[in-house]
Order: sequence, then structure tokens, then C-alpha cells
Amino acid sequence: MYAEGRKAYQMANLVLDVAERFGCRRVYTSGAAVALTHHALKPRVWAVTSTDDLIKEVKSYENTILMGEIEGTGDWGSITGLNGLLLGLAKKRGFEAICLMGEIPDYLSGAPFPYPRASKSVLEVLTNVLGIEIDYGALDEMVVQIDEIIDGIYEKLPSEIRERIEQRKAIIQAKPEAITEEDAKWIKEHIDELFKKGRQGG
Repeated sequence: MYAEGRKAYQMANLVLDVAERFGCRRVYTSGAAVALTHHALKPRVWAVTSTDDLIKEVKSYENTILMGEIEGTGDWGSITGLNGLLLGLAKKRGFEAICLMGEIPDYLSGAPFPYPRASKSVLEVLTNVLGIEIDYGALDEMVVQIDEIIDGIYEKLPSEIRERIEQRKAIIQAKPEAITEEDAKWIKEHIDELFKKGRQGG
């Protein structure tokens, strides 16, 4: 409700007012990027910059790829909500701005739980850039818990869908390909049922 229309602009400008008051020169935003990846792979971090001058720097970040260089992003290659709005307003107000987005497998994009693997990938990039250290202990525990849930749900997918998704492990860094529209439709139609079964199974 706050990420649309006039209220979103007001909120974004309030954030930038605070940044300005503290003498910040750069603003980072973060979010998720729905990707044709596999849940067993380390999520990459997609990056978008407010200026071309930042591209060279972002290309030096580990495990990071510029969103404009990702094939197949198509219509879902846009940044929505406050992440995108802050990027644009920051540029307009003279800040440097970078958005970092952790990959989430497309077949988990509607999951009713977080995807901490993506969060950790983004945090690893951000802490490295800022030169700070954090304790990942609690996040690592959450990764293990969520992985168990995902593995349980994944095993309930039809074998032909799993086979296509498994192929991504080999080709993900080269040229990822989408699952078919028929597969995507089946997953959407049965996703609630799969998540219910996963919860019942522990």
C-alpha cells in the first residue's frame, strides 16, 4: 500500500532526506530477482546502477551480474516498488545508487516463506563493498530450515518438471532456459497444495 503512487514518492523522499542529513553519498537498495535458477545453487546478485560510472565498480563485485546483461529477463526485468523508485529519485537528487537483488528460483516465487539464500548472497556483496563483518549464524540456520522445506516440496513435483529444472544446474551460468508454459501452469495450479503437504510433513 505504500509502494505505489504519491505516498511512495513521499516515503522515498523522506528516506533520502535522512540520507542527505547524514551526509550520505550513495544509497543501496535490495530485493529479490525471480530467476531461471535452481534452489541448490548459490543465488547470484543482480545489480542495477543509477549511473554508467558505477558499472565498472559493480562488475568487480563477487557473484554479481548487471541486470542488463542477463538474457531472458524480458518483461520481468524491471525493478518495482520502492527499490526502483529510490534508485530514480536518488539519481535525481544527486546520490549514487545501486540496487542489489538476490536470485529466487521462478518456481519458488509464490512461496509463503522467505528465501534466505538470496538474502545471504546480497548481504555478502554488501558487507564486502562496505568493508564490514556480520555474523551469519542465524541466517545460516534459517537457510538449513528452509532448504529442508523446499526439498520436501520439490520431491513432490512431477518427475518431468524436476528433470527440466535439474538441467539448470549445468547450464545456468551459460544460457538459462525457462520451464515450459505448461509446467509453469501446473506449478501455479498446485502450489498451495504442495506447500500444504510440505508443512504437514514437517
